[in-house]
Amino acid sequence: MGLKIGIFGAGNGGITAAADMTEKGHQVTLFQSPQSKKDLSQIEESGTISFNGKPISLHKFTREAEEAVKGQDVIMLTIPSVAIEPVGETIAPYIEDGQYILINGASAMSSLRFRRVLHNMKADVDVKVGETMSLTYASRYSSENNEAQLIAYNKYNLFAAYPARHTEEMLEVFHRMYDYLEPAENILETTLNNGNPESHPGPSILNAGRIDYAGDDFYLYKEGITKHTVNVVHKIDEERQEICRALGFDALSKSERSLRSGYFEDGLTLDEQYNNSKVLKDIKGPIELDNRYVTEDVSNGLVLWASIGKMVGVQTPVMDSVITLAGVLLERDYFQEGVTLAKLGIEDSSPAQLNEDMKYNHTRD
Repeated sequence: MGLKIGIFGAGNGGITAAADMTEKGHQVTLFQSPQSKKDLSQIEESGTISFNGKPISLHKFTREAEEAVKGQDVIMLTIPSVAIEPVGETIAPYIEDGQYILINGASAMSSLRFRRVLHNMKADVDVKVGETMSLTYASRYSSENNEAQLIAYNKYNLFAAYPARHTEEMLEVFHRMYDYLEPAENILETTLNNGNPESHPGPSILNAGRIDYAGDDFYLYKEGITKHTVNVVHKIDEERQEICRALGFDALSKSERSLRSGYFEDGLTLDEQYNNSKVLKDIKGPIELDNRYVTEDVSNGLVLWASIGKMVGVQTPVMDSVITLAGVLLERDYFQEGVTLAKLGIEDSSPAQLNEDMKYNHTRD
């Protein structure tokens, strides 16, 4: 018997998830925020999505949060990490005991942040919350022809609950949805294996002139990552690996992790792997610098990584430089506005204590 799933975040990933989960036999309610400007009129009117050419009929499309939350077994959030708190505040009043919250996207201590919202708004509700290291799909949706294109699954996607003692139980449920989820030690490990902060901000700001000039005719993975710009990716990845080692996690390189996930091919240099990736190379964008590739992946990515690095005694000069330059280009102070351990109330822990806190939820709400 299929699960009842409410999906929040009707972008490329959320729409693809709605079609994919429906095809797998689950009952899906897809929520679109009334404030969203994305044209989903064809889904709303027909109740269907063309999924890689096959028509898929959803259980329900709604703009009522309560309708997408109440009675569901799983609430899936396919949302940007910057939206964790706002979406949490929207759905918290309707969350019911026994539900599972799957944050399916770029990991950024998202489960802890979601639980902080619940603590403030509905502290007595008994739910379990966890997050993937990254979105389970590479995908795109065209509103013009109502087509969701599943490019590839992420074939090795780390998952952890917060607290981590619930990871095994949650995976028993989520493996009915995604075979490729693998247990992580905790949400620190999923956060440090989010591939976006090393892939996107550095190459994007180094291509700022090209992005400003080319508009919608720019391909970051195919054109913007070159034999020189890839050096920034390497250095950020080296700093990230050092943080992983300090916390006792596996410290695989960007190339090794993407090979494992099925996004890269072996036998190539890292820039060639990006340029030739069957999953990534034909994805357009960013078409402007004020884009999630920079804004989200700096504020909720590199700033958070650098904060973790500071806590474990790892220097992050290249991360810091990219954060600084991104702020200069966009006239923002990302060190001030980004997500840090201090803002989450856990900056004073030792590495060992922090890992323990992630397992048992001893951190402050």
